[in-house]
Amino acid sequence: MADPLNFAVIPTNGRACFKDCLLAIEPQVDEVIVVEGGPEAARVPWVEHPVIREPELNISKWWNLGLEMAQLLAKGAGAPQWNVAILNDDTIVPTGWMSAVTAAMRQESAAAACSGGTAVPHQTIHREPGPVGLMTRMKGFAFTLAGEKGIRANEQLRWYFSDDHVDWMARKLGGMVVIPGYNVEHLYPNGQVTPEMHQIIAEDGAAFTAYWGGMRPW
Repeated sequence: MADPLNFAVIPTNGRACFKDCLLAIEPQVDEVIVVEGGPEAARVPWVEHPVIREPELNISKWWNLGLEMAQLLAKGAGAPQWNVAILNDDTIVPTGWMSAVTAAMRQESAAAACSGGTAVPHQTIHREPGPVGLMTRMKGFAFTLAGEKGIRANEQLRWYFSDDHVDWMARKLGGMVVIPGYNVEHLYPNGQVTPEMHQIIAEDGAAFTAYWGGMRPW
């Protein structure tokens, strides 16, 4: 079987940091899919990749739009398997990150994977939904999915808990792997949390807990 195709999905509102994010992942994938997300997102006409515009403030929807396009492109190319990296636009992945993370994901027949940097001493896999230690939770700013498994984000979760939902769904579909090393630079953690966002976060927390039978990721 041929190696899986590699895609990256990057939602952005046009922040300057997006260019560095794009430059870091471009050599590691076959195609990048950009989602101009949010009502005030700046256009990125200079990007030589597919661009989707979605004005709704909903990161789960942005991810799903990118995942759908990756699936369309992969199936159009006749690929039975494909890997999709989901990246925040303020992340810079190191050289070799995509290959290392997806290799572990495929070796474990897992549905998702990420890297934990120096804080994670050895490879870990979670196969059951539920809270785990901070260091081995899926890193929501930079992770990969086995595209053919069909995982989609829950669009009820517009901002926070969106990555936790994907993590837990991945565990049900084969597992979520965290590999040691390959530190991802995350420039602005929580850098876009506004008063409006605090209300959305509270609603997201309630929706997550309801979906998962009272469990919370942290």
